[in-house]
Amino acid sequence: MKQDENEQNIKEDPTPVVGHKPNGKSRMKKATQILVILALAVQATLGPLHASTVLYQTGFEAPGFASGTTGNGNLAGQGGWQSALSYSQNAAQVVQDAAGQAVEIFGPWVASNSPSFFNSDFTYSLSDYNPVAAGTPIVTVSADFWLSPGPTAAQASYVFAFLVLNDQDGNPFETVGIDGHGVVFGQNFASPNQVVAAPGTGTNTFHTLRADLDYTTRTVTFFMDAVPFGSMPFNPASGTLIGSVELVLQSSNPLDSSLLVDNVSVSAGAGIPANGCSIQITSAGPCTTNLAFGTPSVGDIYTIKAVYNVLGTPYQPFRIKYNLGNVTWYSGPLTGVANGYGFWDYFDWWTSLDGTLPWSITIDPDGVSGCTNRTAMTASGTFTPTPPSTPLNLYNPVILAGTEQATYSFQPGSGTIPFLHIIFGSPTSHGGQQVLSVTGPANAASLVTAPYGVPVFSANWTNVPAGLFQPSVRFVAQVNSMRVNPALLETNTWAQMSALPASVTAWLGPDQICQSTSPTISNFVSRYLPANYKTTMTPYDTARTLQKAVMRSLIYLEPPPYVDATNSLQAGEADCGGYASLLTAALRCAGIPARRIGGFWQCDTWQDYANWHVRTESYFPNTGWVITDACEGNAADPTGTYSWDFCFAPDANFFCAMDVGDQHLLPYYNFQDLQVTGWWWGGGAEFLESYDDAYLQPLCALSSPSAVNGSFDFSISNLPTDGTISLQASTNLLYWTTVATTNAASVTGNSLEYSFPPTGSPRDFFRVAQTP
Repeated sequence: MKQDENEQNIKEDPTPVVGHKPNGKSRMKKATQILVILALAVQATLGPLHASTVLYQTGFEAPGFASGTTGNGNLAGQGGWQSALSYSQNAAQVVQDAAGQAVEIFGPWVASNSPSFFNSDFTYSLSDYNPVAAGTPIVTVSADFWLSPGPTAAQASYVFAFLVLNDQDGNPFETVGIDGHGVVFGQNFASPNQVVAAPGTGTNTFHTLRADLDYTTRTVTFFMDAVPFGSMPFNPASGTLIGSVELVLQSSNPLDSSLLVDNVSVSAGAGIPANGCSIQITSAGPCTTNLAFGTPSVGDIYTIKAVYNVLGTPYQPFRIKYNLGNVTWYSGPLTGVANGYGFWDYFDWWTSLDGTLPWSITIDPDGVSGCTNRTAMTASGTFTPTPPSTPLNLYNPVILAGTEQATYSFQPGSGTIPFLHIIFGSPTSHGGQQVLSVTGPANAASLVTAPYGVPVFSANWTNVPAGLFQPSVRFVAQVNSMRVNPALLETNTWAQMSALPASVTAWLGPDQICQSTSPTISNFVSRYLPANYKTTMTPYDTARTLQKAVMRSLIYLEPPPYVDATNSLQAGEADCGGYASLLTAALRCAGIPARRIGGFWQCDTWQDYANWHVRTESYFPNTGWVITDACEGNAADPTGTYSWDFCFAPDANFFCAMDVGDQHLLPYYNFQDLQVTGWWWGGGAEFLESYDDAYLQPLCALSSPSAVNGSFDFSISNLPTDGTISLQASTNLLYWTTVATTNAASVTGNSLEYSFPPTGSPRDFFRVAQTP
């Protein structure tokens, strides 16, 4: 167990101190590993935990809940949940959010049962539990709630989200909820209705809402983030048995609001005793990469840490709540934390680039420890990451080897194919990507296509018998992480944008996927930009505003209903390609050159996992092409409050773009999108199937060997995570043969060993070969 280096251990009889490292998640991004560091092998002792009866508890990541990103996200029928209203049963789904999976009740899917009442309602049965008869008269219901009101919420006379506990007949005992202004409240639905509001207005992020119901006195006390804000009697119409827990979203107007709910819990017990222990944060704040308190640089993993003391024994294991920008994350219940000094815990996350980031840390947000000194259990502040000294900084370079292979299969013997063209994207150098070499298929022509001058490979066959065709493109590229200095990009002017060369302004016009001149797109841009934006906003701020607008206007759906900008916007649903289409079209409409880039993350589909992705590049005069990714941004912040992944791509060093743009005019067809291959063929044979495979892995580098007692030891760097590594030898650099090694680099680390046989001479040249 580890004690923070900045804290002095002043306890005379030291108990262990624990370092916990939580783990964040994001769609498509690689999550970091959980790390628990132990330095002392001393066992902490906890007093006996006080029993409670868990009536229901879920984080919506347990078996039985499907993620909305898989296309099977409807909550009704999953994990015992049912829709109480048939007309809104499709309005809730289990989706990926910043901290994992949560339930989303999506406003545009909420139906109405009257012209001015829009309502969605989901329940989970609790089997008529009797708290008094069971000897557990205190019942606690809680959940993490996040109501994102949406841009039209102000037009509604009310927008409410509720967490309700009902009796056996469906009558509510109480409700705790949040409104469209972020105000948290409790009420009992009595006549007259009683309502109590939490002081202040909640921020637009997750809050832990909780109600403690005493079935002996029939009173309820409400909490926001473990802080009580009022109490009142039960609804007098309610009975004695607990029948269900309920989630509700409703409004007086058609909704574009959405509600995210996580960590729903209903438990019964004897109540939590106060002042059973004392917990106090002694230091907290952002950290540099070595976990020392300080300001991180742009491009670092942003970390916030708390050091705290515990006197006495907590009543129950407690969580820690972290807020970083818009991201909320909860640690798991911490055990072994009792009667000690210098405990520490931290959370890290790839966060927004722009501006000042608020942060906060709350120990025991659920109030289960028995500690009541809430002020000492919370710390908060802001920090501004240190930007690079140049407008654009490329860092963390990685050399990748890539392959894309197309498989097109025709029934053998079914006829002759008069012509077959299989079209590949050809990776080029731009933005953070520099192509070092590229080799097209053996029978391919390299063509430069109109209207954007983008190269493609066309593998061609004429009058060939039906069979199997498997052309491939191979390449080596150096890819880099990307970060910018916002203040320096702010110096770009609209005058500079209008003076760009034709090779750049070509990316301002509309095409069939990015319909930048359509009324749908121009109305969308006008909705989020002022009429005089070119005199009041810089190009950089304009692009950032549109990125956030796209983030809040779509939800992720795979497979998507559409790939183009206008239909994706009207449907409100898209995969990464639709996000990129809408953002590209909006940027072009506003006068900022933009284009879609399609390719794949580091992957190996021969190992059964694919990782294709589409992003957007936008152009700034003193910078060049930079990556903006509204899909990744939405995964981190569906409200569009923070400009995640805008000109900031720490993960660009394991992504390679195979193609840019959405038009490739060839004499026989316009191939709009070459994220994967396209094809054009003449009949005459029976077609069976087609698919693409991709391989993108770090390219091994072999160091100079050293001879010791007749054997060579080779050291390799930039190891791939998948594929096959082999050592090859040659005497003339023309013909290479694989030689046996005494171990496998992929198993034992970065050492390949080769021993010469007792007779014969060694080869003259060696290399590492890697294959999918």
